[in-house]
Amino acid sequence: MEDTGMDKVRIRVKSIAGECQAGHKPGEEIIVDNVTLSGYLCPHALHSLWPYIVVLQMRGKFPWGDGDSTTISCPDGDNLAIFEISRLKESEYQA
Repeated sequence: MEDTGMDKVRIRVKSIAGECQAGHKPGEEIIVDNVTLSGYLCPHALHSLWPYIVVLQMRGKFPWGDGDSTTISCPDGDNLAIFEISRLKESEYQA
């Protein structure tokens, strides 16, 4: 596999308090490969998650937890969606 210099990142919907206006459901997963998303992600959530996604894509580490994942919420305070973003290991890449 060619090394692009960017890791793939998994976005997983952990929970939703209320009803997500974008239709997200707990357990949904989206893979980010460079700037391509494998599925739909609410633009407001994407805007909140993007800086953290880029850290993981560029092989950076967070100074908390295991460094390879974090939990971020969307900006909708009435229907709060919680997303977990994590770096995919090469063994998890789909060919």
